[in-house]
Amino acid sequence: MQCFELPCHTSKHLYKCNRDFFWKKFATEQGLPMIAWDKVCMPQVIGGLRLHKTEPTNKAFQCKLAWKILTTEPSLWVRSMRTKYLYESELFRCPRRSTDSPVWKSIMKTRDLLKSSLIWKVGKGNKISFCLDKWVEN
Repeated sequence: MQCFELPCHTSKHLYKCNRDFFWKKFATEQGLPMIAWDKVCMPQVIGGLRLHKTEPTNKAFQCKLAWKILTTEPSLWVRSMRTKYLYESELFRCPRRSTDSPVWKSIMKTRDLLKSSLIWKVGKGNKISFCLDKWVEN
């Protein structure tokens, strides 16, 4: 779940399993939901049970992998991915190829989500694009 984008039908099936676990007494009975599932997934401080939805959790895991690559965390996995895919460019400017691995393809799909949440801190200015990157708040 952390490395790959889950197919839509798998996410829906996991969602259904979670709901059925809560609301059904037996496998043969139709369950009766007592509260909206969104409320069940809320944090405990505001009355929920803090369950996680499958699809957003999957995207968060993939963004975490992209963040590790972006911040060049000192691990063997990050070094090998950077060597294999980012030898001539950086994460946000790397082109997608049909020969990419499934893990890299899922990271490439979530990089736009990650980029929309980032703000660059301008240091020397050698790794930032004046026109393309968000480098000033608001």
